[in-house]
Amino acid sequence: MGKASRRKKVTDPAKLKAYRAPIPFVARPFEGMTKEVELVAMREIIPAAIMSARTTPEHGGIECDLVTLLPDGRAAMVRSDGRVLVALQTRFNSGDLSHDVGAAVLAAIAAQKAGTEGIVDIDVREPSERLQDILDPEGFGDLDITDDFGFWFDPTEEIDADTCRALEENRADIIPTEAVADVEGMYWCSMNRNFVRYVTDIDESALFNGLARLGAQGTANVGEGSRFVGAFRALGIAIPVFELGEGVSAADVAPEAQAFAKRLDEALALTDPLSDDERRIRAGMVSRQVTIR
Repeated sequence: MGKASRRKKVTDPAKLKAYRAPIPFVARPFEGMTKEVELVAMREIIPAAIMSARTTPEHGGIECDLVTLLPDGRAAMVRSDGRVLVALQTRFNSGDLSHDVGAAVLAAIAAQKAGTEGIVDIDVREPSERLQDILDPEGFGDLDITDDFGFWFDPTEEIDADTCRALEENRADIIPTEAVADVEGMYWCSMNRNFVRYVTDIDESALFNGLARLGAQGTANVGEGSRFVGAFRALGIAIPVFELGEGVSAADVAPEAQAFAKRLDEALALTDPLSDDERRIRAGMVSRQVTIR
């Protein structure tokens, strides 16, 4: 008899772990939200940012801050001044990020009401209401991109020297990122080269049709010296990426980026079939798309 067959089987129901159905996978978790573009950007491409939100009247109309990241990749915290912070970039996730962030919002509010401060942990395997269920569509503030994670601390309290030093060191590791003026969802960043990444809720098929039409005209770019280098798919939407010319800043690229967005809108409005050349260009663009989530 093998060892496995000789093992004593547990038959006492009280000793058996209760089965938990997995959280269903949602490819586009923030779909339908007024700030879907900003939420995807905070989750995927912006290192440090904060955006206020408010729960629905049914959930108390309570204000909180959605942020990119919290200490150690935790889901939520209650700051020393009682402010609720909930992170988009976290260590543990289920198949539905809206479920996870919604659970964190509710857990942090409960901790706040109980007078608890500090990190709030959640179990993403437990069922919860989603963000679409608990946040007021009209309750969002503007997205504020920051240089560091100073929003972790009560702004009215003096930060000690060690914390200031840690923030300075942390700032040096953050990829410089800025919003491009007057183009919703477009963000400039500086890595080995400068790039802009365009987070848009345009249907993916239509987006690549529009980009292909511009490509055939030689205008699928955001100014002289820039070029389309590919796209990645994140949280259910496609994000085109453009490499910029040497030293081009967010302010420099803004006028041409605005012109590009207008050209793309015009291309999206066309309904005639793509030409052979446009289909070829489209195929090349799609082949350079990478799914990261």
